[in-house]
Amino acid sequence: MIHKQKLSLPAAIMINVNIMLGTGIFINTTALATRAGALGFLGYLIVGVLMLPLILSISHLLRLHPGGGFYTFAQKEISPLAGFLSSWTFFVAKLASATLITHASVLLMQTIIPALAIINPLLLDSAILIFFTLMNMRNMRTGSTVQAVFITLKTIPILFAILVGLWLFNGTYLTSEYAIWSGIPSMMPLVLYACIGFEAAVSLSSRIKDPEKNAPLVIFISYGIVVAILALYQFAFYGALGNALSESQTYLCAFPALLSAAGMNAATWHTFLHLAIASSALGGAYGILFSNSWNLYALAEHKHLIGSSAFAKLNKQDIPWLCVLTELILCLMYLAVTGGERVLLQQISGLGVVFAYFMCVLSLIYAKRNNPNLAVSWAVPILGLGSAVLLMGMCIRGLLIASSYALVAFFLLLITGATMYFITAQNQDNS
Repeated sequence: MIHKQKLSLPAAIMINVNIMLGTGIFINTTALATRAGALGFLGYLIVGVLMLPLILSISHLLRLHPGGGFYTFAQKEISPLAGFLSSWTFFVAKLASATLITHASVLLMQTIIPALAIINPLLLDSAILIFFTLMNMRNMRTGSTVQAVFITLKTIPILFAILVGLWLFNGTYLTSEYAIWSGIPSMMPLVLYACIGFEAAVSLSSRIKDPEKNAPLVIFISYGIVVAILALYQFAFYGALGNALSESQTYLCAFPALLSAAGMNAATWHTFLHLAIASSALGGAYGILFSNSWNLYALAEHKHLIGSSAFAKLNKQDIPWLCVLTELILCLMYLAVTGGERVLLQQISGLGVVFAYFMCVLSLIYAKRNNPNLAVSWAVPILGLGSAVLLMGMCIRGLLIASSYALVAFFLLLITGATMYFITAQNQDNS
């Protein structure tokens, strides 16, 4: 299948940044300050370093398999089953994140616009997801334009916080008196959730121009930009407010406190900034849906789905329309089953994404073992494996503490996919 439409390097970077800069940066504003005080920004730098071996591993795989994705990496280096589990798990788990982000945005908009509060939030969630699905049925250029709009909206509250925070910056808030070293471990899962998303470049690698060269660049550039923004945002916010930020009940109180400290009319700016936050969060959800359908498409191309030939068909806009429609159905199912419950959706998403990271690193280890002359040091996949295992441990621990049902749901999704794989494999053998 020859794809006519390709994403340029800037467009792919924009999509990756849009996905990574979701609700996490805003939700963590007060949470990190409460746990670690002035050290909250360090969490992003620590996770940035911790995840670097994973990024290096995935970048090497993209060079080794240009245009490949989660399925290709594991299928080529380990087995078709490993490829299927990697791509399938990522696909279904990432949709939990899109569902969560959409629901959180709707709840925020209902607090800002009283007229929306009378509508069932699940109905608003469904309407937004349907709209995104219709948009994703169109061509890649349309999707890139929508991404640019969301990036612009997202930039407003982030840039506002950084500039005002640096303007009001008080160096005394960064002294040892305000540093809570013991809170660093407890904030790491929150930081991790805000930092994942760089892997969207893997899902879109077959759609990027010159993928062997550009796909790894998309990952490095977008990840570096986002980690820098996250750290600077938290640094500037705390530097302006100090313990006043730690004492804020939720992130919704953070911006009013910053406005008050700057002597600005909170009533005038409050609604505007929170609408921008809600819109930016929706941009993250749209970016996930925009890129994730290609993971299901890869499975259809290799005939691992029931009805693969239908899922592999592209519409006139060069979009796998049935894969996009399946995303909508699964998101609506998540809403119906969980009611938008935050912990359940967040933990399913986190564990699924980290499992895909683990499979990628394992694929690079197999590649290096089968070809010792491969131009990558053993240290890269070994450190990457350590990072992946550590992150998976953090996710599983969080699941057991917060909601064991999420762990059960994750394994049910895994078993469902594996069952479908074996059914289709048997059908291929019989034919």
